[in-house]
Amino acid sequence: MRKILEITIPIVVAIAAIVLIFTRFAFFRVDLTAEKRYTLSDATKEQLKVMREPLTLKLYLSGDLDANMLRLSKTVKETVEEMNVKARFPISIVEENPNEEIDDEARYATYSKLESRGLRGMSVTKRERNGAMTEQVIFPWAELCSSRDTMAICLMKPSTGMKGEEAVNAAVEDLEFQIIDAVRVLNRTEIKKIAFLEGHGELSEYEVYDACEALSRYFQIDRGVLGYDASVLDDYCAIVVAKPLTAFSERDKFIIDQYIMRGGRVLWLIDGARMSNDLLSQGGSSPLIKLDVNLNDMLFRYGVRVTPTILEDMQCAYIPVNMARSGEEPRFEPIPWFFHPLLQTSPYHPITKMINAVRADFASGLELVGDSSIHKEIILATGNASHVHFAPSQIDVAAAVNVEPQEYFNNAYIPVAAALEGNFTSVFLHRLVPDSINTNRIIEKSARTRMVVVADGDIIRNDIEKYNSELMLVPLGYDRVTKQTHGNKNFIINALLYLTDDEGVMNLRNRKVELRLLNRAVVDANRNIIILFNTVLPLVIVALFATLFFIIRKRKFSKK
Repeated sequence: MRKILEITIPIVVAIAAIVLIFTRFAFFRVDLTAEKRYTLSDATKEQLKVMREPLTLKLYLSGDLDANMLRLSKTVKETVEEMNVKARFPISIVEENPNEEIDDEARYATYSKLESRGLRGMSVTKRERNGAMTEQVIFPWAELCSSRDTMAICLMKPSTGMKGEEAVNAAVEDLEFQIIDAVRVLNRTEIKKIAFLEGHGELSEYEVYDACEALSRYFQIDRGVLGYDASVLDDYCAIVVAKPLTAFSERDKFIIDQYIMRGGRVLWLIDGARMSNDLLSQGGSSPLIKLDVNLNDMLFRYGVRVTPTILEDMQCAYIPVNMARSGEEPRFEPIPWFFHPLLQTSPYHPITKMINAVRADFASGLELVGDSSIHKEIILATGNASHVHFAPSQIDVAAAVNVEPQEYFNNAYIPVAAALEGNFTSVFLHRLVPDSINTNRIIEKSARTRMVVVADGDIIRNDIEKYNSELMLVPLGYDRVTKQTHGNKNFIINALLYLTDDEGVMNLRNRKVELRLLNRAVVDANRNIIILFNTVLPLVIVALFATLFFIIRKRKFSKK
C-alpha cells in the first residue's frame, strides 16, 4: 500500500502542477446554459478584435431598482465583462444614478438634461417589502463613449406590448446587438453610403426627413437621378426607391438591375394602386386605379409581385372626425380608419423582431412568386380581419360603414412586406441593352444579395403640418390621436441595417433567451418555509459532514 502511495502521490502532484501551469497561460470559459446566453457570437468577437481605442459605457440604469430592472442592469455588466475577455481594448463601466440627487429640483434638472440628449425616462411600478406599490422613474439607457463620439444605447424599447419579466427578457435578448452595434459605429473608419432615387415622383426630402435623420447615425445619405452611367450606383451599399408615381424608363431599370447583379441591395417601397385622398375626404368616394410604374417585370423576376389592391383591416389607426351638427361647435371624436392598417410584424426576422406594429396608409398586397431558390420571408402582414379592394373599382366609405363586419372583412394575414435573399436572375436576360446605356455587357446572375419589398410607399413618409405659418415635422410613425409611436422608423432603420449587414451583426436580434419564471403565488404562500429551508439546509449539510468526519477519525485512531 505504501509503495502505491509513493508512486501515486508524485504523479498526482505532477499532473496538478502541469494543469496549473497550463491554465496560467491558456484561459478558457465554459458556458453551461442551454441557450448559450453567456457566449458571444462570432460577429461580436470580430468587432471587438478591431476596436481602435478603449471605450467607456455610462450606465444610467443604476441605483435602488426593482428585481426586473436590477436583472437588466446586471446583465449589461455581465455582457460587457464577457466582451472585455475578447476585446482588443477594454470597455469600462461608469454607473450614474439619475435619482441620487438630494432634492426634487436637482433630480428634475438631471432628468431634463438626459431627455435633452434623447434619453427618455420611463415610469415603472416597484413593489416594496411591505407590499406597497410605488412609482419610480428610471432611465433604461447607456452611452458608449470614445474619444471622438458618443452613441446612445436604448436598453429596453418602450411600448412593445410586453410588460414585466417578458419585457426585460426581450431586452436581454437584444442586449448584445445593442452594445455591439454602438461599438461597430464607433469602430468604423469609413461611412457607408446609401442613395434615395429621384426622377419618378418619389417622396421628397422633407417627406423622408425623419427617417433620413435616424439613418444618418449609420450612413451618408445621397439623393439623385440615375443618368446614363451603368455604374453610377456602385459606390452605394444600398438604394431606396420610395413611393414612385411615374414610370421607370428601360434605362433606369437596366442600371438598377445591373446594380443588383453586382451585389447591390434595394429597399423597394412601391404602391400597387392609387386613389385620391382629396376626393375621399370631400365626397366620401374615390376611383381606385392600378399604379403601373413599369417595375412589375423586374419584381416578378426577383420573386415578388405587388398587387393592384388597397387593403382595409379592423386592426387599424384612428382619425379624428367632427361629430357636431351643422352650426354647432366642432366636436372631434376618434373613429377607426380601416385604410390605415396596423401591420403585424414577424417575430422571427431581425428586421421586425420586437418592434411595434407598423402603420400603413392605403397599403397594397404582396405575392411571392417565381424562383424557388430565392429565400423569401414575409415580415409585415395585415391582421385576421381584412378586406381587399381590387383595381379598377370605386371606393365608397359610406357603403363600407353599413356592411356586416364578419362578411366584409373576409380575408386574413395578407402579406405587405417581404425580405428576399439569394442569387437573383437579371430581368434583362435575353433582352437588348437600352440604346442610351454606354455598355454592352449584361450580368445575367447576381452574387448573393438581398432586397426588401414593401407594398406601401407611405411607410417611410412623415407628415408635415402647418402651424402658425411655419411647417412642422410630425415624427415618423407618431399617431396624433392615440399619442403612440408605431414601429415605422425602427422598421426602416432595421431594413437598411439588414440589407447592408455583411458581418452578420443583425442576426443577433434573433437571439432567444428562455424565460423561466417562478410561480409567484406559490413563492408568496411559502415564503417563510423557503427562507428557512435555504438558510438551515446548508448548515445541516455542513454539520453532517463534520459529524461523519469526526466519527471516521475517531474509529481510525481508536483501533490503534
